Amino acid sequence: MIFDRELDYLAELGLGKVDFASNLVSVQLGWLRAGAGIGVVHDFVMPDAPELVPVLPDEMYLTRAFWLIRHADDARVGRLNRFAEALTEGLRSEIAARSNA
Repeated sequence: MIFDRELDYLAELGLGKVDFASNLVSVQLGWLRAGAGIGVVHDFVMPDAPELVPVLPDEMYLTRAFWLIRHADDARVGRLNRFAEALTEGLRSEIAARSNA
């Protein structure tokens, strides 16, 4: 597992060690679907997991920032610029759509 402070939801919630931990969304979702307990689920996963029941949705909400970091030399490669622009615009559109839902 790759540890990143931004992914440490449990510490932010004041919780300690857990029995199961993974930084892969697919693994976390699989455990929840198998009945392993409760977990933090990304908003983008919930439409594909109708069997999961939100717990405390009005009391707890986590927000994270994501950065697209590129090497300076990438700016000279058109396809990488187009990819970065498409990715950024797609994410902004998705965030706006979910904010208005």
